[in-house]
Amino acid sequence: EFCDTWLAQDSHKARFMSQIFQHSIEAAKTERFQKECVAGAGFISCDSYAMAAALDDSFIIESDCYPVSVELTGTHTRGMMVVDTMGLLKKTHKAFIMKKVDLERFKQMMMAALK
Repeated sequence: EFCDTWLAQDSHKARFMSQIFQHSIEAAKTERFQKECVAGAGFISCDSYAMAAALDDSFIIESDCYPVSVELTGTHTRGMMVVDTMGLLKKTHKAFIMKKVDLERFKQMMMAALK
C-alpha cells in the first residue's frame, strides 16, 4: 500500500508523520470504519489532499463547488458534512470539492514532502 511506502521513508519527516497518523491508520482498519468506506479499504488522509491542493492544484482533474453544512443536531448525520448539490440550503458560500485527481501526481507530491 502506498501509505506504508510513504511513511517508511528514512527521514525525520516520515517518522513524525508515521507517529501522528498511527491512531488514524489503526482506526481505518476497524470494522466500523470499513463499513463507512465507499471506495474500498484503506487509510484516506483528507488533510493531505487539502494541503497538496493548497500548494499545487495541478493534480486535480475534476472538481465542483457546492454549498455545505455540518450536521450537528443528529437529524440526518452526526458531525458529518452535508453537500447541498440541489441548492436547498440557499447558502452563498461554497466549498471546493475534489472529485477526481491524478493519483500518481499526488503520490509524487506526497513522497517528495517527506524526503
